[in-house]
Amino acid sequence: MRQARDAYLRILKSDELNNRFGGPVFVFILLAASLFLLASWYADDGGLFDFAETVKLAQNEDFAAFYRAGELARQGMAVEAYDYETFIKGLSESNRFLLFLNPPHSLLFYEPLTLMSYPLAKAVFLAICGACLFMTVAMARANLGFWPYFFVIASSGVFYSFQLAQLAPVTTFLLVFALLYSRTRPILSGLALSLLTIKPQYGLLVPVFLIACRDWRAFAVAAAGSTALGLASIGVYGWSVWETFLSSLTGGVHSTQYQEAHNIMITVGNSLAKLGAATEVRVVAQLCALPLLAAVVWIAARHWQREGAVALSLLAMSLAAPSFMFYDWLIYSAALLLLLKICPTWPVSLQIVAGLLWIAPVTHDAIYRYDQTVAFYFSSFIPLLTLAVLALSFHFFWNDGTIEKAQDAGDEPLKAR
Repeated sequence: MRQARDAYLRILKSDELNNRFGGPVFVFILLAASLFLLASWYADDGGLFDFAETVKLAQNEDFAAFYRAGELARQGMAVEAYDYETFIKGLSESNRFLLFLNPPHSLLFYEPLTLMSYPLAKAVFLAICGACLFMTVAMARANLGFWPYFFVIASSGVFYSFQLAQLAPVTTFLLVFALLYSRTRPILSGLALSLLTIKPQYGLLVPVFLIACRDWRAFAVAAAGSTALGLASIGVYGWSVWETFLSSLTGGVHSTQYQEAHNIMITVGNSLAKLGAATEVRVVAQLCALPLLAAVVWIAARHWQREGAVALSLLAMSLAAPSFMFYDWLIYSAALLLLLKICPTWPVSLQIVAGLLWIAPVTHDAIYRYDQTVAFYFSSFIPLLTLAVLALSFHFFWNDGTIEKAQDAGDEPLKAR
């Protein structure tokens, strides 16, 4: 125990880490949370390494929903994926809270998974998620050694996304790659955005970013790819599955999902729901936030170097998303790593709010163990942390002259001073 404590103190006193990873306050917050989460992993892996023989035996994992939807599609019952009663018949009791919310063209990717046994499909899925996780960090790590990998692997986003077997590592990689390389690799960027449409909530403001950057080729490829996927799904599953999906947005599974106040869902609308706001108020607030956040993306994309513009845009896109869960926290990790790339030392105020945002899910879970009501209301204020990080980053990096602003929206990334 003493050796572990001494090693911990040596890390905290590391000038290299403190000077290149935001600052001592940010490092302390991340390191403490990382050690806590590693201990949590050691105590309970959440079923990550449990490979049930069939989807009906799988327990407490969202991957079961993807596999079940693919199973129905393979049986010629794609429409039934959006019917709750039919959908849950193939799931275990612990997974009966799951809904299938992805658009129909996602079935083109989920159905092939069912050609494999459930445990093999899960193993392949986890391998893809792991590869995407490492590629995301590699894109943003900025010569900071192994620390970005350590802090991200031991982060809330990884904890939630892998314990729940969610798609977040894949969607985060697709989004970050597409935004970073929309100018230099427009075809790959556009294809990445096409794939990202299986989780469309993250990309509401992506068109604003591409237009502001004048990345027309990436925009065109993304539009063509998305259209092709939609048409392919109609050709394979029929128009009726799209009719069912669209109707579910107002009177089906999507409506049910939106009307509930979820502890781990962190959106403007859901926060208001936790505070007792009516559905109409929540919808209006979420819609009113869109043009304001679009303006942030536009300004960042027009005037900032690429990494900074992407970092701010990721923060804004998370606030604009109608669905954003704790397992999506990898998007915040990527945004903060990009900010570290352009400026490795931050003011204390930014270190504090960025650190608190990074560990917000951990803080919520710690509170939840003692008082579920307090944790419920605490989660409703987490979007304010995101807003604070966005505002402080904008103020510090713009007014302090820490980074140079791009002379043209299409400029290549500039070096940090």
